[in-house]
Amino acid sequence: MFFMLQFMLIFITVVLEFLALKNFLSINLKEYQGFTTRFFSNSNDTISTNSVIFWIFISPVFSCFTYLVIWFLNDNFGTLTIGFNKLWLISLFFWLGEYLLIILLGRRKLVNKIFIFSIAISSLMLNYYLSVIAFTGNVGDILPNASNTTFQLYLILGMFIVSAIQVTYENDNYTLKRNKFILRKFDSYLSKFDILLKLDKQLLYLVSSILLIEDFERPKVIRIFEKIVNSSTRNIAQNDSLNDYHSVFLLTQNIQELYNNHSKLGNWIYEIAYEYNHSEQYAHDVVGIYDTLQNLDARYSISKVHRSTT
Repeated sequence: MFFMLQFMLIFITVVLEFLALKNFLSINLKEYQGFTTRFFSNSNDTISTNSVIFWIFISPVFSCFTYLVIWFLNDNFGTLTIGFNKLWLISLFFWLGEYLLIILLGRRKLVNKIFIFSIAISSLMLNYYLSVIAFTGNVGDILPNASNTTFQLYLILGMFIVSAIQVTYENDNYTLKRNKFILRKFDSYLSKFDILLKLDKQLLYLVSSILLIEDFERPKVIRIFEKIVNSSTRNIAQNDSLNDYHSVFLLTQNIQELYNNHSKLGNWIYEIAYEYNHSEQYAHDVVGIYDTLQNLDARYSISKVHRSTT
């Protein structure tokens, strides 16, 4: 029974950790990674030391809170003897949950797996140390002790680990991953939706750029959920449609109309994207993907290959 109580508290702690990240710290990983940002950092190329420390310590800190809750329960209810030795599972379940989220969002090809693994292992080791050694039932054991030289050695080791993790993040070629991701998506769209091949190049890149953003922001797992709850936006583009093909057809019609009625002078891509979605960030992202897609297609001739086979 007490074993099950410990696991129930572990589960509750992991849920609270996710809720705290989302609601109190305003970190929504579903929206955190765009085409110009990455998970765990709002910058394309760098991540701060503070951010690395935060992600390593977030689960161990929650473990400390859970330890205090268990200590309080054991101390005030004599019949309870809930253990502390499994609290390291909080880190394990949290990081498994994070990676499952990345997979469900379809962003596994974009993330730095070595970085995430390093953060998860560091967090797990710290949490294991706390659970097995520091959590003894005496609250004083988790208080810092400046006279303990072992603590100072651990601090130096921790600084080295943080620096090493930071280097793995900053050495990652995210631009290459991003370009490969865009190419794979573009190739799959041209294979699935032959209506795109009937468009001229400018319109093809514009529609595909919008489709990439719509698909990225609402991956397949979210669209499946929308179908279950009978949402009005339940297919690949954000429109009320019968299936993905019909969704792309409606998107193409909509953008074609805006395209035909708009001057191709100035920043016309941004203006059409903004007129379509009424979001400055959205329009900015469309312009960025349009430029990338145009350059990649010029280099690899993806659309040319598909047109020659139809």
